[in-house]
Amino acid sequence: MRSRSFWTGRCVDPLIRACEHCAGKVPYFLNVLLGSAQHIGARREQQDNFGFSDTDSPFFLGHGGVLAVLADGMGGLLMGGEASRVARDALLREYQAKEPEEAPSEALERALHAANVAVFEASRQEEHEGRIGTTLAAAVIKGEWLYWVAVGDTRIYLYRRGRLIQVTEDHVYAEELYRKALKGEMGLAQIRSHPQKGALTSHLGMLLLRHVDRNFRSFRLDAGDRIMLCSDGLHGAISRQEMVSFLGLEPSEACERMLQKALSKSKPQQDNITVVVMAYEPRRGLG
Repeated sequence: MRSRSFWTGRCVDPLIRACEHCAGKVPYFLNVLLGSAQHIGARREQQDNFGFSDTDSPFFLGHGGVLAVLADGMGGLLMGGEASRVARDALLREYQAKEPEEAPSEALERALHAANVAVFEASRQEEHEGRIGTTLAAAVIKGEWLYWVAVGDTRIYLYRRGRLIQVTEDHVYAEELYRKALKGEMGLAQIRSHPQKGALTSHLGMLLLRHVDRNFRSFRLDAGDRIMLCSDGLHGAISRQEMVSFLGLEPSEACERMLQKALSKSKPQQDNITVVVMAYEPRRGLG
């Protein structure tokens, strides 16, 4: 997918289209560049689904910013691809229904729970209650602020000036085992060999979500920051050092290079791969 740029400050560039709600009051703009890449890997079905919020409405961009969402259907359960599609569509639909006075963090949390209900209801309709699930990560850039929510092991990273930070926590059993290790209840060797270390402890499709990762306070971005969403097919295939070597590139190229690096490993059980990069590139208004 080729990179796209969107104005998501108070309104769009007055040389293109002015928003009637803030015409003549445009001190600052935010340019968000988007890139993405996806591959089925060595699997028979693509169970990852991703998407972006509507970027055609200056008014919505002004109060809702740009949203990216990525869902990874659980291959060990039924209807993984359907679950991730339902979750993606529900989250996008609910977030885009936000009112101007609703904070992005509140809209994201509301949309996440709506996505969980949608997946749970889909499982009931198919008489597969409790046997359909998906991970999900979503990030919003509005103005100079970042907001996110995540459930499962689909990750969100922040790349800043050559450093890469994972901002979400994986909801996998290994994290609970590590907490036991800190208490001296088990050793690291036991964790590495544990057969259930990768099992998800929270995912959409549960009646009650056990864990939700989100930022309770808005996070300020710096110019040049990259926000990356990726499924475990990517972060399980390439190292952080390899990610860093590409993330300084233009978003679409960075995504494609990371995808090709993962495929070059020729892993026999390579999972579906999806990566999305949001580049924060602000510029000053014209007066």
